[in-house]
Amino acid sequence: MKTSEFTQILKENPEKALFFEYQSGQYVRTDYHITEIKNVNYDTVDCGGIRNQWSEVHIQLWENEIPEPDHAVDSSKALKIFEVVNKVRETYPNTEIKFEYGNSLFPTAVLPIHNIKDTGNALIVQLTPDQTTCKAKDRATTPEEKAAACCGPVSEKPKVRVSLASLQAANSCEPGSGCC
Repeated sequence: MKTSEFTQILKENPEKALFFEYQSGQYVRTDYHITEIKNVNYDTVDCGGIRNQWSEVHIQLWENEIPEPDHAVDSSKALKIFEVVNKVRETYPNTEIKFEYGNSLFPTAVLPIHNIKDTGNALIVQLTPDQTTCKAKDRATTPEEKAAACCGPVSEKPKVRVSLASLQAANSCEPGSGCC
């Protein structure tokens, strides 16, 4: 989901409770904070030697160590946080939005939106963990290309025979012997 699509949903649903489901049946505590809105730029080179560049927006969700029963973020408050950030610098509107979250039972991860459920008085943002992928394999169009794409066969390297005596000598390096 694009950032602009997410903020539009917030605008269309003012003052609705805003919940985040980070795994099936597992929710970010209701007293969470939105602590950062990050514009993230990636510049990578994959195993096929191809440069890849893209941007995302990451929203950091944080739970205070001490629960705050009187604190809640609804759709209007979340939208106000976007407005504060956009006064400082524009949040990328046309890039994928993801949520950064972790707790003592769930390692910090950056999670894309799978779905947003409207229950009438609340929005439940359902997040789904991403899986790693191989871009070189993803670009391939045939089964043969896919098989060879990701870290495909490398030319055979010459085999070097190492004797046990040379290994023992290397492992018994004495100070001042020049072997280190």
